[in-house]
Amino acid sequence: MTPGASLRGPLAACAGLAVMLSASIVGAQSDPAPPPCGGGWQVDYALSGSLQLSDTPLGQGDGIYAVGPGSMTLRFDDIGAKPGGRATLVSYEMHEGFKVTAKTLFWATSVTTNTTTRATPDPCGPPQGLLRSATLAWSLPISGVRSDGTLFCEGSFCGKFGAPPPGLSDLHLPAHPVTFKSLQFSADLQTFTMASTFVSRSDAPKQTAHLALAGREVRRACLPVKPCP
Repeated sequence: MTPGASLRGPLAACAGLAVMLSASIVGAQSDPAPPPCGGGWQVDYALSGSLQLSDTPLGQGDGIYAVGPGSMTLRFDDIGAKPGGRATLVSYEMHEGFKVTAKTLFWATSVTTNTTTRATPDPCGPPQGLLRSATLAWSLPISGVRSDGTLFCEGSFCGKFGAPPPGLSDLHLPAHPVTFKSLQFSADLQTFTMASTFVSRSDAPKQTAHLALAGREVRRACLPVKPCP
């Protein structure tokens, strides 16, 4: 055996050890991996609702009307690898389509509503609520809630006592804050309900509106990084 051959084995072993040590040092110096959901969780819900109207002209339109479909997106902190803690409303949308018919001995009037209510608060603003156990309590109002659409009135009552004008007319309720009542979730956060909450009051058409919600999860996404700085 030549001297070079006798050294080749120990040298190769040393070279391999050096590579392993170098890799371990680089790994130790690199930043630790961020948590899988360091940016929290974003959960989308499909909504249905019950709209309670009161203070309508002569009380003829007072009642509870089914509305929807709608949607709501919430962003939660990551607590124990699942949604929890602070909550931010990212978006809200609800379609309202229903017909109110009022009849008396001398006249009959119907009003068909076709509107959409939306809320697009600042997604990087402070969290508006806190989820504890299965209850999401809101500490701040939801800003920028507005309704846009049309009303169609037909009958002898149109244009009187706060009823909309005859025929088709536009409806625009300007942006305003709304304070939602607490959302009561199931244990797995896949469904929730919200008790009837005051949402708006208007003079044309004359009415006061309260809304109750039911939500069902349709999508849940882990956010590896925070969406806002």
